[in-house]
Amino acid sequence: MMPRTRDSGDGGLYYDKKRNLWLGVVDDGFTADGRRKQRRVSSRSQSVARDKLDTLKTEIKIHGSPLGNQTVAEWGAFWLETICKPKLKPQPYRTYRAILATWVIPAIGKKKVKEVRPSDLQRIYAKIKTAGHTATASKTHTVLSSMFESARLEKLVGDNVAKSVRAPKPLKKARDTLAPEETMRILNAANTSAGTKWLVSLYAGIRQGERLGATIDSVDFGTGLFTVLWGLSEANYEHGCDGTCSAKAAGHCPKKQLVTPDDMEYRVLKGRLMLLPPKSGESRTFPLPVSLLALLRSQILELDNQPNPHGLLWPAKDGSPITSGVDQAEWKALLIQAGVDRPTATTHWARHTAISDLTASGVPERVIGEIVGHKSPGVTGRYQHVSSRDAADAMGKLEERRQIEG
Repeated sequence: MMPRTRDSGDGGLYYDKKRNLWLGVVDDGFTADGRRKQRRVSSRSQSVARDKLDTLKTEIKIHGSPLGNQTVAEWGAFWLETICKPKLKPQPYRTYRAILATWVIPAIGKKKVKEVRPSDLQRIYAKIKTAGHTATASKTHTVLSSMFESARLEKLVGDNVAKSVRAPKPLKKARDTLAPEETMRILNAANTSAGTKWLVSLYAGIRQGERLGATIDSVDFGTGLFTVLWGLSEANYEHGCDGTCSAKAAGHCPKKQLVTPDDMEYRVLKGRLMLLPPKSGESRTFPLPVSLLALLRSQILELDNQPNPHGLLWPAKDGSPITSGVDQAEWKALLIQAGVDRPTATTHWARHTAISDLTASGVPERVIGEIVGHKSPGVTGRYQHVSSRDAADAMGKLEERRQIEG
């Protein structure tokens, strides 16, 4: 005997004999031209169909419309392409993409976005930390928080599930720095016009990208100030063939196109190398010692004798930007020249050393943030465009400390 078409209390639930399906229908407002909108669910099981219908009704009642049915993999791909790519710089975009591909999609990619629970995220974080990547676990939480917040705004979910999970904290490690005597040896070895990029790094803690992207107009000899205007970045390629080529990697597509940001200023230099605003998104200015300014003047004069189409302050001999790999090799060579035996030292040690030495010189944290562009909750937004006497005094203290140590 076939079940009745509709039981008492089922409301919009009925049985379709021809299709052998239980169907649920619920009203969902009206279209722009006044027609009634309806949402439907179906199942061969009456109880399953009823559960689906109840869920649909609840979503409409609480959120105003049904939540989306996209899987995490589907939404993640859309979110990366449509929301992240136009806004993120190339390196953060690559990091977001790698985190989703490595940790998120394999774990919950097939789940619907609205069905992800806090425990799902906790399991992902635990797996990452078990693999020894505590910093990655923290970054993954940042990525998922942003992704689920975008999903909430798009009404795919009612709440941002990541907000219900405590963010993993990366292990705090002591920053690698050079000893004072090592710093002095490097400063002496780099005391030439060509070595000014290392001197500025060791005094003001500029980042590698900021060093490689520095332009001649960064230096104002009238005021004695240095302004971080740009950071060198390696952009991403995307397919320009509409999927007709056989290349998997966009970089091998015969019609490849460079991905450029929509909402920030940029300058394409060579190949994938481009100039973008510094990490903070804003330029910052700081004073430099007089002796260093004199060497920078010599460096700029020497650039008149070589190609420099991009106006870089420290270009390669052919005028092209120095890449991060070459920069690291030059740093290693400088350490060897200075007699500093630190085989694991990266160029970022120069930044850490500048921060450490400014701290040891008694410079307040706020002023250090002004000089090095080091964001923290206490100084965010207060270190841009600095030419304050405090910053000048800080450089004076650092210069005095190093003269004593030398």
